[in-house]
Amino acid sequence: MLSDVAERLNAELTAASNPRHVDTVVTRVLLGFEQGRGRGDDENEILVAEYVSALKALPLAAIHAAAERFRSGETLRPWSKRFRPSPAEFADEAREGLIPLRMQILHIRHVLEAEIYDVPTPEQRAEVAKAAEAHLQRMRQAKPARHRTETPAEIARAQRAKLDEDLARLRATGHGPDIGRLMARLDQRQGLTGGAS
Repeated sequence: MLSDVAERLNAELTAASNPRHVDTVVTRVLLGFEQGRGRGDDENEILVAEYVSALKALPLAAIHAAAERFRSGETLRPWSKRFRPSPAEFADEAREGLIPLRMQILHIRHVLEAEIYDVPTPEQRAEVAKAAEAHLQRMRQAKPARHRTETPAEIARAQRAKLDEDLARLRATGHGPDIGRLMARLDQRQGLTGGAS
């Protein structure tokens, strides 16, 4: 798909091969300006020829797009709308419009050159399907057994057992008189709370 886009962009970047096409586009743009206002056909022909000469190395799509921007007054480059664009301004506007196309084709080329993709063989596809099926089977068998809902008393006993286990570990690893005093206080508190519960 990217190759097709690159091919289309390359076609858009190809210089115009027929000067008559450029002549037609330029004439349409200049009709809105001073062409035909007191000038003879010869002068108009010379004027259009200057534009055709300035635009000869540019793609027709870029020339056409630049002409549309001049007609709408929304050019990419600064331009005084009170005067017709000069041949150089027209060519610069067309070149400016080519920049995004060139950037896009450059990006596509980088992707196409970096992309290495080997189409998997039928054996590889079968191996992947087999591994996927084995994984699904393992997942189905590993469903955890449902636990019954625990009562608040059972939860409290489990929490107390965990606390006792943590305290026993702390006693086993405690060093110095500070830890000893702390553990003695905890034992006293547990004796007080344990007797009350």
